[in-house]
Amino acid sequence: MKKFLASLFALLLIFSLVACSGGKDDPPPLSGSVSESTQSESADSGPVAEEVKGVTIPAFSIHVNGIQVTQDSVAEYPMYSVQAKSVNSSGTESTVTYVGFAVSDILKAAGLDEKYVWMEAAASDGYTVTLTGAVIYEDTTLLAMTRDGSPFSDSPWLAPCSDKVTGSYLKGAVSILVNTTEGPPDVKNPAAGSSAGAGEGLPEILDRTEKVEFAPYSFLVNGKEVTNDALAGLRIYKITAVTVNKSGDLVEAGYTGYKLADVLDACGIKGYSVVKAIANDGYETELSGELITSDHTLVAIEKDQELGEDGTIWLAPCSESAANVYCKLVVEIIAE
Repeated sequence: MKKFLASLFALLLIFSLVACSGGKDDPPPLSGSVSESTQSESADSGPVAEEVKGVTIPAFSIHVNGIQVTQDSVAEYPMYSVQAKSVNSSGTESTVTYVGFAVSDILKAAGLDEKYVWMEAAASDGYTVTLTGAVIYEDTTLLAMTRDGSPFSDSPWLAPCSDKVTGSYLKGAVSILVNTTEGPPDVKNPAAGSSAGAGEGLPEILDRTEKVEFAPYSFLVNGKEVTNDALAGLRIYKITAVTVNKSGDLVEAGYTGYKLADVLDACGIKGYSVVKAIANDGYETELSGELITSDHTLVAIEKDQELGEDGTIWLAPCSESAANVYCKLVVEIIAE
């Protein structure tokens, strides 16, 4: 009997040890869930701005509340690389890497040091994007010089990389407006054409000769018709000018065309002191002195990449901030 009880006790002890050993060898039941949770938190933590060095800054120009900021203005500021994920209107997700300057540093380069809660960026084609609140100052909100390693063609990108909506990104940014309250700032007397770190404070002249081909145009110079063939050998330039209209509002536009002095020379006109532009509605403007020969005075075939109404052109003295010096709907130029 004692042997039977001893054997039974030993058998129970063995079963007990086996059960305990099996429990210790089992993997923690929630280990897989913890790993997935950690990965999810990492994925949802948002984009990260990583400083990059040794990157060549391409030439660019953008106006911030009427103040021109160029590559020289931001030369001392750090550049960042940010990987952004966004979804377009079709529901397709894309991942893009932008390299550029934090918008907060762009504001500093323009000498704007208030706390801004509203920002609007505009592209050369008129498309705009509005940002509000803390996203303006996130170091992942960039004025980007490159996109997936490719530099911009005309102007930088605005890339608010924490934003998951593709439509919030802007290609070809030419201006930024910021305000300490919701809505556009009331800029009555902007430093139009002034430049942060650009020396003389004139808007940048971009040579577009190899990149622009104009549709057919025609206008008169001292009574002689001028067409594409007459100006075929001239270089083409683009200048983004900021002007103040009669209501005191800040207006920015990109003019593309030929230097006025080059046009007059191509037409064989010499010894003039006054140039008059006449619009198709009878409106006239007059230029004299250095404005005529200035590199910043254009006979513009396009404004913001659009042809003139009814085949007309613009006379655009882009060094000037007064809108009434410019002339649209121009059909004739007279040099005397």
